[in-house]
Amino acid sequence: MAPSSRSSSAPCPPTPELKADRATLVALATPWGRGAIAVLRLSGPDARALVQTLSPGGPPWRPRRASLRRLVAGELVDEALVTWMPGPRSFTGEDVIELACHGNPVIVTALQAALVAAGARPARPGEFTRRAVENGRLDLIGAEGLAEVIAASTVEGVALARRALDGSLGAAASALRTALLDWTAELEARLDQPGGELELAEDAVVLAGLRAAAAQARQLADSWRAVRPRLEGARVALVGPVNAGKSSLFNQLVGEARALVSPQPGTTRDAIERRIQLGAVELLLIDTAGERDGAEDLEAAGLAIGRRLADQADLRLVVLPLDRAAPPLALPPGPPTLVVGSFADRPRHPAAPAVALAFSNADGQGIAALRDALEAALCQQPVAEAGAIVVNERQYALFVEIAEACEAAAQALEGWAGPAIAAEEATAALTALAELTGEDVREAVLDRLFARFCIGK
Repeated sequence: MAPSSRSSSAPCPPTPELKADRATLVALATPWGRGAIAVLRLSGPDARALVQTLSPGGPPWRPRRASLRRLVAGELVDEALVTWMPGPRSFTGEDVIELACHGNPVIVTALQAALVAAGARPARPGEFTRRAVENGRLDLIGAEGLAEVIAASTVEGVALARRALDGSLGAAASALRTALLDWTAELEARLDQPGGELELAEDAVVLAGLRAAAAQARQLADSWRAVRPRLEGARVALVGPVNAGKSSLFNQLVGEARALVSPQPGTTRDAIERRIQLGAVELLLIDTAGERDGAEDLEAAGLAIGRRLADQADLRLVVLPLDRAAPPLALPPGPPTLVVGSFADRPRHPAAPAVALAFSNADGQGIAALRDALEAALCQQPVAEAGAIVVNERQYALFVEIAEACEAAAQALEGWAGPAIAAEEATAALTALAELTGEDVREAVLDRLFARFCIGK
C-alpha cells in the first residue's frame, strides 16, 4: 500500500480538475470473499460524518490512530478497527477512513450499503488513486508505478515497479523539461533577434543540448526493453514441423501433461497456452500446430492461428528434429527466434540442422540448459540497479516521441528549416513531457490508466 503521508517530500503539482465530482467514495480495499479481516475505504469531505452515522458515540477521534468502534447497519452489528487520516496528509489528499471489519461478505455488503444510503458513492476502478493525482499527492508517473506494483507477476517485477514510486523517473523528466525550456527559449530568441553576433556559437550549444536531451530520452525509452519481460511477463511460441517434439517439450516446461502427444502428424491442431514461472520471468507458453504441406480444414485453420500467435509473441522457440533431415522452416520477419534441436538421445542425422542447443524429452538431457537459454534470450538486457526506468508502454511511447522531436529540432536548426521549425519541434517535446507527468493530459488518458486499477485502489 502506498504511504498515507508525504510530509517529508515536496507535493506534486495538482492535475487540472477534470470532473467536479467531490462525492465521498467508498469501496472494499481487500479482495472479495470470506476472510478474517476485510477493509472498507472511504475518501472525501464527509468520510468521518458518514462513519459516525453507523457508529454514534465511541472513543474520541484521533488522527492516524486506530480505534475499536461498534458499527450498526440495520440489524447487523459488528466491531471494526477504524483509522481516520485527515486530509491533506493522506493518500488521496482528502479525509480518508479505513474500516477493518470481520471478513464475512454479508457484513461487508451491509456496511457498504449503509454508507451508500448515508450519502457515499461506490468508487470506480482506480478512483482513489486518481484523486491522489488530482490533489497533487501523487504524479501520473507515481500512479503508473503503483498500477504496476499491483499487476507485477514476479518479485523482481514488483521491485522494478516500486522504482517508479521513488521519484527517480520524475526527477529525470523534470531535468529534461528544464533543459528543453532553456533550448526552446534560445530558439524563440532567434526568431525575435535573428543575426546576432553570437548566433553561430549559440547554435552549436543549442544543437549539443538538443542532442543530449534526445539521447537521454532514448536511453529512458530503451530501459523498457529490459524491464518489460520482468514486469509484464513474456509470450513464447513453440513452432516447428510436425512430430518435432514441440508438445512433449511444452509438457516438460509446464511440468505436467497438458498437450496431447502422438506420433500421428497433426495431433496438435489448436494453440494451447499455459503460464509458467521461469526464473525471474513469467511466461505464457504457447504450443502451436506443427507445420507441414497439405494441411486441410481444421488443421489448416489451426496452423493459421498458430502462425498469428507466433508473430505476436516476444520469442519464437523453433524446435527442429535432429534425428532426421527436416525441411527448412520458412518464418516471416517477426520476433526473435531461438532454434533448438529435439531427440538428442537418438543418433544425429548427417543433414540435421544447426541449432543453438540440443535436448531430449525422453531422458530430460538439455532441458535445464534450454530453460536457462530461454530466460537469457528474454532478459538479454540487464536492468540498472539504480536510476530511472520506464514501467509501461505509455511512458515508452512518450519518451520515443520526445527523443524524435528533439532530434527533429536539431536537424531543423542545423539544416535549411531554421529556428522556427526547430522551436516547433522542441515545443512538441515539451508537450509530450507534460503528458508524461500529468501536467497536461487528456481525460481519456486518465480514464484508460485508472480503469486498470482494482476497485478500492
